[in-house]
Amino acid sequence: MFKRILLFSIMYLCFMPLSYAANTVNAIRIVEHADKTRIVFDLAKKPLFNLYDRNKKTQIVVDFAGTRNKAYVSKLAKLSSNITRVEQAKSTKSSDLRIIFHLAQPINYRFFELAGSKIAKYRLVIDLPVKPIKSLKTVIKKKRPVAVKKTTKKAQIKHPQRDVVIAIDAGHGGKDPGSIGFKKFIEKDINLAIAKKTVAILNQKKGIKAVLIRTDDRYISLNERSEIARKYKAELLVSVHADGFSSSQPSGASTLILSQGRANYEFNKKLRDDNVNGLLGGVGDAIKNSDGADDLQYMFLDLGRQYSQGAGYNIASLIHNELAKVTHMHKSKPYEQSLAVLKSLDIPSLLVEAGFVTNYREGKKLTMRSHQRKIANAIAQGSYLYFRNAPPKDTYLAYMRNSIHVVKKGDSLSVIANSYGTSVTRIKQLNNLTKNTVYIGQKLKIPTS
Repeated sequence: MFKRILLFSIMYLCFMPLSYAANTVNAIRIVEHADKTRIVFDLAKKPLFNLYDRNKKTQIVVDFAGTRNKAYVSKLAKLSSNITRVEQAKSTKSSDLRIIFHLAQPINYRFFELAGSKIAKYRLVIDLPVKPIKSLKTVIKKKRPVAVKKTTKKAQIKHPQRDVVIAIDAGHGGKDPGSIGFKKFIEKDINLAIAKKTVAILNQKKGIKAVLIRTDDRYISLNERSEIARKYKAELLVSVHADGFSSSQPSGASTLILSQGRANYEFNKKLRDDNVNGLLGGVGDAIKNSDGADDLQYMFLDLGRQYSQGAGYNIASLIHNELAKVTHMHKSKPYEQSLAVLKSLDIPSLLVEAGFVTNYREGKKLTMRSHQRKIANAIAQGSYLYFRNAPPKDTYLAYMRNSIHVVKKGDSLSVIANSYGTSVTRIKQLNNLTKNTVYIGQKLKIPTS
């Protein structure tokens, strides 16, 4: 009898899929986007799982076969307003793992699997789409009860309307002149001129507050630049530079993001650093409340890194496209470099090379106010478009998404389109307009992206 049991046990182990044996959930991450809440499981290997909803779609259950959990789940719900509780529950088999997400309201979920990286070999991603605010307003308008109209006005008054803060860093300065071209085309002066114009253009856009890292010809270390941006609680850091080379031939503008190797180095360095409480985007607060749990700190820091890198690349791409409209480009798309000024794990960061001061024709253009303004406008427009399309949830831009604009004195379709980061054509199409004229008091629907 014993031999028979032993034989069956050996046969079971031999034929059991090895890829699903003894799996591990190393981390669970929750990220809120403008249009969805994303849940990410970091796993040691490809999982065997069952995912379903219950209780009228107010709970999402994930059952992993042969899996143990190394992630803390009790505080995950704090990361999203759409999730009220996350629990690890008992499964039918002691070797299996069950995670339950309790939702604030019924939501139709989507999920997909991803091959991971060195840190997470495999990922399971669950998306919870979030309905825009406009859908609620539409329902209210159809019913038209007087009491509901009053409630709607109160909700609008209570809605937070803070500005998105964008920090513009003029590269070099003071004792560090940067590149010097023909006829003393000095990079630090060009950088400051473009940075000031960029800030001025951004501050004309409602919902944006732009600040300068350096306001005059002074030296600021690379580490200090990130710290200054953090003190302003910036949600984007754009460092403005002008390129230089030993030859006069190279020309064109570029956009740069932090290399993956440097990002990994800074990530591992920060893991060993206790001074993380000042990190922005909720990352520092989350780590502070993690009760010293290593995997929670790892999760929150990795979450901040993924967001800042992804957003940095997306914004760099938008700025790259805008620059291509006004100047020659040195590269066809944003590229990576190991740059200390871009090393922040909590602030999306990118660097713009406005052109080469060592190329006489381009260097001369870079000293001209008209060309500086074109470069500045491209930087401002690309930055604004990103936050207009994917605004942080507690900002004025998020509040105005899917909004109605009431035409006031001095408005024109082009002025309105520019302030919302859209086009005259799109506004006309959405509102079925045949002419470019508008009148005071007219209500216009604004495109969302």
